[in-house]
Amino acid sequence: MNSNKREKLMTYYPNNSPSDWDNHDVGIQEIIRKNHMLKISLENKKGYLLDIIYDDPEHVCPLEYVVWAFRYNTELGDAFLRNRQMNQAKERDAKSFSFLKVLNSDYIREFDQHPIANKQFYPDVEHHLFATGDEVFEVISNYEPKLLKRNKK
Repeated sequence: MNSNKREKLMTYYPNNSPSDWDNHDVGIQEIIRKNHMLKISLENKKGYLLDIIYDDPEHVCPLEYVVWAFRYNTELGDAFLRNRQMNQAKERDAKSFSFLKVLNSDYIREFDQHPIANKQFYPDVEHHLFATGDEVFEVISNYEPKLLKRNKK
């Protein structure tokens, strides 16, 4: 998309985010999409799981879905990921799993012409990006997900 502002990646650490997971030691184990929720399950090499869950009924998007949109890609196929600038937060060391927000998001701008779901009506909508060593999963949402850490069964 054409934009005067270049996209930037910003690291953030939501409540309950793991502090001892390395992005390169994590893979997407499962993605579940249902009418009432979206769940991305990550697994690290130690066999622990982290569920990233979008299911807040108080923040259902104006399109009546739990998130505005989502997409999946491999890191190799995600050419635009290389063009985004990283703005590293200093609160955690390099061995922590990084949750990312895309600032000046082209993906959010795709909604600009939508009559009821756009940045003008929902200025707090965010672009969340979950990048492992090999995969990228992106979510457009007007709220942050819940995180649930658990042992693999």
